[in-house]
Amino acid sequence: MTRIGNWVLTLALGGAGGFAFSHLGVPLAWLLGSLAVVAAVGLCGGRLAMPPGARQTGQVFLGCAIGLTFTPQVAAFVAGFLPIMIGAAFLSIGYGVIAGLALKRTAGTDPATAFFSSVPGGVVEMSVQAERYKGDVSSVSLAQSLRILLVVTTIPPVVTVLGLTGADPFDLVLLPFDPLGFAVLILGCAALGWLAGRRRIANAWFLGPMIVAVAVSVSGNTLSGVPTELVNLAQVVMGATLGLRYQRDRVLALRRFLPPALLSTVILVGLNVMTGAAIGLIFGLPVATMVLAISPGGMAEMSITAKVLQLGVPIVVAFHVVRIFLVIAFTGQVYKRVFLRS
Repeated sequence: MTRIGNWVLTLALGGAGGFAFSHLGVPLAWLLGSLAVVAAVGLCGGRLAMPPGARQTGQVFLGCAIGLTFTPQVAAFVAGFLPIMIGAAFLSIGYGVIAGLALKRTAGTDPATAFFSSVPGGVVEMSVQAERYKGDVSSVSLAQSLRILLVVTTIPPVVTVLGLTGADPFDLVLLPFDPLGFAVLILGCAALGWLAGRRRIANAWFLGPMIVAVAVSVSGNTLSGVPTELVNLAQVVMGATLGLRYQRDRVLALRRFLPPALLSTVILVGLNVMTGAAIGLIFGLPVATMVLAISPGGMAEMSITAKVLQLGVPIVVAFHVVRIFLVIAFTGQVYKRVFLRS
């Protein structure tokens, strides 16, 4: 009962933070509010926890909602940018090398820890790679979490303050909610998420449901939309899960690593943001959309940011999917053949 009470308390605190932020007009309110409150409690020494499977459940709802934005016309438009997506992904890996070299020099850490802390991949995926090459998994996990935290807490407010929201190049289709259709859709999404997770595919519980929803949407079927309340709840879960990574004892144990890791993260984020803005200007796409598409935040976090700020969700999703695939496929080779020789 104590454990269940802790779960309920964590969700309640996250929901309260999201509710407060939404009434204050903070962009991405439900995710950032939940993250802020849960992280604050953890940094003050509190011990919170989330129920098993909560993050995956949130990702199922988010993946489904994001996937439904892909119409046949949108999918064809996005596919035309595949060469740019591939080029941007390799540039991000190159920026990871630069940020990793800065981290290695300033923190005095080993090459594997420096590199895999800096490459914009998933927290779990980069931690596994670091362990394979004898890096410090705790440092890599914290640095990767810090990167996502920096992106989601800075870029959405800046975009909002500059008045760049609502620049979606696509017409948003708001599907009505149908209980039976929604049940069928979510069961299919959860099933593919589970199967992808069994196959150890990166971001399985987000990608699997998104693929199902994309297939349904592109085929012209309209089973159901995802209620806004569920999208908000999913944001609360995602924010709380990210906030739990900032426990007082863990942060204190790595306090000497944090300043250089923050510097490395700023370098990485800055280079990617400038690249996104340049691509937007060159190809006539909304700059804010391309900044989110190239930003080294988490795929789920950047996708929901694009949805909330109405900034071309399909483009953002496609760029992140391609980058994650190429990062996982090539980081080991880049580490051995490029980073170690730099």
